[in-house]
Amino acid sequence: MSNTPNLPAKQPDPSREISDEESRLLMRRISSARTKLLAMAPFFGHLALNLKPRIAQPYDRVDTAGVAPDGSLILNYDFCMGLTDPQLCGLLCHEVLHPALFCWARQGSRQAIVSGPSGQRFSLWNLAHDLSFNPEILELASRVDAKKDIELPPGGALDLSLKGMSAEEIYDKLLNQALQNRDKGKGAGEGGFGILTEIPGGEHGIGDDLRDDLSSTEQGKKAAQGDKAAQTQMENEWKVSVVAAAQVHEKEKNRGNLPAGLQKIVDELVDPRIDWKDVLSRWIGENGRKEDYTYRRPARRSESVGCYMPSRMHFGCPDVCVLWDTSGSMNGREKEILGDVQGICEDLGLTIRVMCCDTEVHSDVDGIEDALDVIPHIKGGGGSDFGPAFKRMEDECYEGVVVAFTDGYIGVPNVKPPHLKACLWVLAGGDVDPSGGRWGEVLKINDEADSR
Repeated sequence: MSNTPNLPAKQPDPSREISDEESRLLMRRISSARTKLLAMAPFFGHLALNLKPRIAQPYDRVDTAGVAPDGSLILNYDFCMGLTDPQLCGLLCHEVLHPALFCWARQGSRQAIVSGPSGQRFSLWNLAHDLSFNPEILELASRVDAKKDIELPPGGALDLSLKGMSAEEIYDKLLNQALQNRDKGKGAGEGGFGILTEIPGGEHGIGDDLRDDLSSTEQGKKAAQGDKAAQTQMENEWKVSVVAAAQVHEKEKNRGNLPAGLQKIVDELVDPRIDWKDVLSRWIGENGRKEDYTYRRPARRSESVGCYMPSRMHFGCPDVCVLWDTSGSMNGREKEILGDVQGICEDLGLTIRVMCCDTEVHSDVDGIEDALDVIPHIKGGGGSDFGPAFKRMEDECYEGVVVAFTDGYIGVPNVKPPHLKACLWVLAGGDVDPSGGRWGEVLKINDEADSR
């Protein structure tokens, strides 16, 4: 297909009924764009396979495109048919990065609505997220020699001076500007957070495309209504997709091909923050799990190092139980904890047990030797009480080590269960010792450096 659409460009009209023939035409172009991305930029191509595209209906009120956390992609026919093929590829890359980079989970209280110089009103978080990853799209296109095949649509927010900044940093920067303008009398109307006299990257033509109300799956609809379990499950599924897409991309386009900003996201999903061998060796030491090597299952890092590495074969009973606080207050920490789980498995050559608990034990899985195996079992989102988990271990006379990931605002027994060898409370800055110093040891992980 040529870079010029078959139909003349039209002004987007969200109230227009689209015929079946028009719908089929756009869906063929979307299918073609996804196929091209798979070949040109596997990272984006494999992520785009998770999108569920459909044509916008009048009741959707979508002027350009909108994406939901479950990957539902709603496309305004007139807008999309006015795009060239490279711009359509760029649109898919742009839209899939919103759910793939956990936009909704990271938004939190960042709900500011601001005005632009032309009087338009839009979500500042939406703009900040666009500005944070649009440069990464173009950089990856350049690295895979697809610079002419992947372009941002007209009005795509692009400001290279903000490259390398997170969406959170960009949001704070722009919010300060908008508030200063408001204080100078340049208000945005009742309930507004000020005005941006100049929008970084242009007029933000794609607009507010973060639309959880457009979810098409049952899970997505539950998440949009505030179901924490559904939200967590969707985020976990995207984490698996991001890591898998990065691995395929590395295999086909060589390691180090991902831009630094995207590579950082992947690294946070799979790389540990601390040396668990150093932390746990004094409890496990020479009495820990015995291991040998086998070629029966390739090691997870074989592809990335370019050779076939033997994987470890483990024997014996678990020595380490990871106890994961999955209460609502721990939402957003999944990436770091998964990285630490991977570190425990790899640094110590262990298969481990993982228990997810809020006020009840939602999952209890043994034989984990890769963090990716944990993802389907991350469940919770309710209150906070480790009591049921420790009670289960006490009933079993569990004699190993517990590594408990928590913010500390959770119920624990008054004394250490009698058979437990040791317990390590893994906390971040601002967290508290759940035992009040009565038992267990604290490993506090700071933002800039790890400390114990």
